[in-house]
Amino acid sequence: MRATIDPQKDYYSILGVDAEADAEEIKTAFRALAKRYHPDSEEGDAEKFRQVQEAYDVLRDPARRLAYERQREAMGLTHTVPFRIDGWVSASTLPVLDSEQLLYVMAEISPRHHREAGKQPLNLALVIDRSTSMRGTRMENVKLAIHEFIDALKPEDRLAIVAFSDRAEVIVPSVLGTEKRRLHAAVSRLVPSGGTEIYQGLVAGLEEVRRYIGGRYISHVILMTDGRTYGDEELALFEARRAASRGIGISALGIGEDWNDAFLDALAQAGHGLSQYISAPSQLQQLLQAHLRGLSSVVVRDLDLAIKLAEGVQLRSIYRVRPHIGSLPRPEGTPIRLGHLGDEPVAVLMELIVPPGPPMGEHRVVRLEAEGLAGESMQRVRVRHDVMVTFTTGDVPPQEVPARLLTTLARLSVYRLQEKAWTMLEEGDSRQATVLLQSAATRLFDLGQRELARVAMLEADRVAQEGMPSSRGRKQLRYGTRSLTISPNGPDDSRS
Repeated sequence: MRATIDPQKDYYSILGVDAEADAEEIKTAFRALAKRYHPDSEEGDAEKFRQVQEAYDVLRDPARRLAYERQREAMGLTHTVPFRIDGWVSASTLPVLDSEQLLYVMAEISPRHHREAGKQPLNLALVIDRSTSMRGTRMENVKLAIHEFIDALKPEDRLAIVAFSDRAEVIVPSVLGTEKRRLHAAVSRLVPSGGTEIYQGLVAGLEEVRRYIGGRYISHVILMTDGRTYGDEELALFEARRAASRGIGISALGIGEDWNDAFLDALAQAGHGLSQYISAPSQLQQLLQAHLRGLSSVVVRDLDLAIKLAEGVQLRSIYRVRPHIGSLPRPEGTPIRLGHLGDEPVAVLMELIVPPGPPMGEHRVVRLEAEGLAGESMQRVRVRHDVMVTFTTGDVPPQEVPARLLTTLARLSVYRLQEKAWTMLEEGDSRQATVLLQSAATRLFDLGQRELARVAMLEADRVAQEGMPSSRGRKQLRYGTRSLTISPNGPDDSRS
């Protein structure tokens, strides 16, 4: 009986040949390895002999070899696809029950290589709040960070600078990175005055970026503000969604404690970017440089993730867990927009409800399909990953949750606790909010996050006594717990 094609296995590596090897090379490699590992030989190894035979049975048949390569490509397992999906499940074996079961699935999308990274120039706009509240050291620190940002631009990059208060002004229209002197001079002349109307500045920045949209450019707007905008939030969100549909990302950096974190979060989510809290002057320099590096390393643009559940399986919740933690909208038959994929992997964690009573055996619970634009030719590429679980009527042996998934769940639980605390507070339940913040503090201590744990304890006491958190403490917790992602070299474990 012919061996079943298993696209997860690298048959070329098993035989020790290149993917371009011809039929004669494959036959020669097989004969040598079969002789070496035959059970009757000196180095006899029945399992290796079986693997070699399986690989040869597939690769010697042109039709089966083509089918194998197509399946590998669809799963992102060939070197021609620039990214891959890896998966972890909380249990690879489940009992057949008459009731529903909870299953956690973590999927990580990561670049396979970085040959294309950094080759695509940037098309950027910095939109800077210069309202009266930015006077003094705050504006000076912003200028210093922007000067460093300008110095890091490549000659082929483009940058526009827009300043806004109660009106917007394009102080430098989009120019190439070779015009650093002009950019530096304009930033140095910034003088704070007036109120805060974010919509005006956002529209002006988007207009500059739209002038050079398309082609090889990575287009993005970075908004920096220390205040609240009034009456134009919905207009700004509409513009962010419209820009995202044309491939323009938006990130928002909140400076100090007085800005509206809920609005900036929504703005960045609509624009498929990041919202971040700037609590110290040095942070702004670091974050602007990190944004520049991240945009310069894009491997896949406009990454979408389609989640196709098996019959009866329900998606209870879904979170982004890398490169930062945050809730994602439940997909209602449409893919989740994940923005661009660069050096840093993108990961999501799903809570699935598995229905009662599937028959014994291995079954697919969810199919994940990631799709985006790759390379200078902007070719659309797609990678598929099936999450399989074995169901049994017998005793289920103890299973160890993969370390990577366990670590992620621990960090996500802290983020969810403090988010639930703010919800309880908005509903007037300060007692429950206090309990949740205390629980978050305990878990933060367990994770070794002592400084953030102290913030949680202080805010729990403040809520218990005064019924309200401090603006600074709330932002420290929201954005601190959002950054509790696993490191690139953190715990790892076997795939699902």
